[in-house]
Amino acid sequence: MYSAVFLLTALACLVLANAHNFYQCQPCKGEECNVQPEGCKYGITRDPCGRMQCKAGPGQRCGGRDSHLGKCGDGMTCRCGKCRGCSIDMLRNGIIECDANTNPVCY
Repeated sequence: MYSAVFLLTALACLVLANAHNFYQCQPCKGEECNVQPEGCKYGITRDPCGRMQCKAGPGQRCGGRDSHLGKCGDGMTCRCGKCRGCSIDMLRNGIIECDANTNPVCY
């Protein structure tokens, strides 16, 4: 009985120790932190390591721990690993661009 408790405790400590090093990247330094990606229709954000990346659009992949899989553009929310809703930036340009599972009426 005590050996099972010890084994589970040791396993939990190992998992927590590895969770600290979840991201396999080094934080950006200097100018590399300010390199802007091109062609970002839905805006720009920073990844967990500090580098700039494009925001995801309707139906695109998002979420994960600290949004490491992507962040949604303005007007959208991340549900079930996909950006849902409509892009505010596209609506401002007169383009209704929404996820197929979302009603195109946006607020």
